[in-house]
Amino acid sequence: MNKLLDNIPSEEWVQDRKEYLGGSELAAAFGKSKYQTPLQLWMIKTGRMEPQGSSPITELGHILESVVAEKFTETTGLKARNRSQAYQHPRHCFLRGNIDRQITSSNLHDSPGVLEIKTTSSQRLKHEENLYPLSWEYQIQWYLFLSGYSYSYLAIMERDTGVFHEPILIQRNQELIDELFEKAVTWWNTHILADIPPDPMNNEDMLILFPNSEEGKILVATPGSYGLYNELCKVRDRKSDLEKMEEYLQVQLKQKLGDHELLQCGSKKLISWKSSTQNRLDTPAFKQAHPELYKQFLKQTSTRRFTVH
Repeated sequence: MNKLLDNIPSEEWVQDRKEYLGGSELAAAFGKSKYQTPLQLWMIKTGRMEPQGSSPITELGHILESVVAEKFTETTGLKARNRSQAYQHPRHCFLRGNIDRQITSSNLHDSPGVLEIKTTSSQRLKHEENLYPLSWEYQIQWYLFLSGYSYSYLAIMERDTGVFHEPILIQRNQELIDELFEKAVTWWNTHILADIPPDPMNNEDMLILFPNSEEGKILVATPGSYGLYNELCKVRDRKSDLEKMEEYLQVQLKQKLGDHELLQCGSKKLISWKSSTQNRLDTPAFKQAHPELYKQFLKQTSTRRFTVH
């Protein structure tokens, strides 16, 4: 009998992922992920940064996979089984995919298919523009590409509410598959085999590349860098004006609300201004009452502060 924790990926499996590009990494490689940039993925693949291990959320997701799979079978009548072996491209061994479940042939489908299982939060889906994230579409089409199957089902469970969504049937999209394949091969050849880092996309990337400054080292401005400085100053001025306008509108709305906690139009909630109570550590008082204990728990951190003069 399998134990729940058997579904959690091993450290060996996590390290092995350095050797190939998987379906869940495509969005990051192509700059379409909210959680990882191309540079961060490249750092992991080239051994310059350690991959993230399991977290309580990811472990829970793996544990709930079997529950969602059973619910899928109960809802659709389709059977799904584990397939431990990864799919791999016949010519490009660095293109692989590990599917959650394989749907077996049935009266409804005369060939096998892919079952992709997602456990997520209701808030993530609530703020999603489409029915599901683009990264999931990339992942599913990637698995259809490597397996040769023509269809997949997406089974979604909300961890925080326990809600099971109606399974979504997704057909093979050959045009998107061709695009993903071409981009994946180019990305691997350009950045992994040639060892050329992707361009940084955000401030986190910049701190990865340049974590520390050299004291006293000065860069003389060029026309290009001075032009960027001027553009930044203009953006910050516009941002300041918008923030002042935002504050003015908030004050006007709060005045309308008074002691009401909700502004509503029909059944649509527009603005909430609710009271809340929080417990926070009074750091100055704690430092004065327990100076030695305060010093004991001080932790020195280093970062780079970006200041516009």
